[in-house]
Amino acid sequence: MPKKPINIDNLKITEQKDGSVEIKGEISWKDFSAFEKKALGRLLEHLEMPGFRKGNVPEEIAKKQLGDQLILSDMAELAIQEFYPTILEEKKIDAIGRPNVSITKLARDNELGFTITTEVLPKIKLPDYKKIAKNAEAVAKVATTEEEIDKVIEDLRQMRAYGHVHDHTDDSHGHTEPLPEVTDEFAKSFGNFQSVADLRAKIKENVLREKDQNEKDKRRIAIMDGIIAKTEFLVPPIILKSEQEKMIAQIESDVARSGMEFDAYLKHTKKTREDLMEEFKGEAERRARFQILINAIAKDMDVKTTDEEVDKEAEKLMQMYPGADLARTKAYADMILTNEKILSTLESL
Repeated sequence: MPKKPINIDNLKITEQKDGSVEIKGEISWKDFSAFEKKALGRLLEHLEMPGFRKGNVPEEIAKKQLGDQLILSDMAELAIQEFYPTILEEKKIDAIGRPNVSITKLARDNELGFTITTEVLPKIKLPDYKKIAKNAEAVAKVATTEEEIDKVIEDLRQMRAYGHVHDHTDDSHGHTEPLPEVTDEFAKSFGNFQSVADLRAKIKENVLREKDQNEKDKRRIAIMDGIIAKTEFLVPPIILKSEQEKMIAQIESDVARSGMEFDAYLKHTKKTREDLMEEFKGEAERRARFQILINAIAKDMDVKTTDEEVDKEAEKLMQMYPGADLARTKAYADMILTNEKILSTLESL
């Protein structure tokens, strides 16, 4: 069977206003007819006729029963499946999602005419992202206060007494249990601490680490926002919709963990799924731009993940979310690792 259309150089490829690509072309009858045997074999598997067992109808009788148009249609499906990936590769088209295929000419002893419309990754003209990263505001030096440590200690006392942190403005719980005293024994109950001083030292360390991470995250966001502001491109609708659906899936997960049905949540908030999709559109577009640019920078810098790195990260994720689809988990792991590599590189410039 041919590996690529003979008329591949005669394809007409047109970029659409919405960022998608339209591919028009023909496959010669010589190449097209090569798919007849396979198409007929597929159709015969499901054909039933009186006097014959399923799948055992003689070919000539089957052809009359099926009709030429049905056979040609199945041939067209097989031909497009075979040639479409080659067209994308030969013409360097970064297609995403499922293509929309329209057969424009279908007749025996004639070329197969087709039009394929597919969404594609946008062509990115990157700004001087290294300069933008260098000019981003430096990470601020962080500090903590005794009052902040006292607040954490107070929260620990409430957790030990009530099982949760009790907001001082909420009088509805009516707690009368006395809070435990802050003694060395109290400190030891939270782990490998010998004294209150040890506990306070660890709390200080954790608070500083969290503040430092927040500052680093703020700088990363500033870097990427600066790059996004200097880069113009259309976000493909399929990617935008995917981000919106991810955000809704997160809401569904949060609602389920709270013990509420998602339909009940929608009723309570007086919103529909479509309302949420529209509400999330702005943030979904920002996330999509972020990820598209990260991928473009990774390509520009030739930054890649290794199979070993992806497998290790995917294994961690599978332990956290047992039953998750392995292929999707690996794709997610690859994205996480790539993002971290790029962001770490940019913030170090």
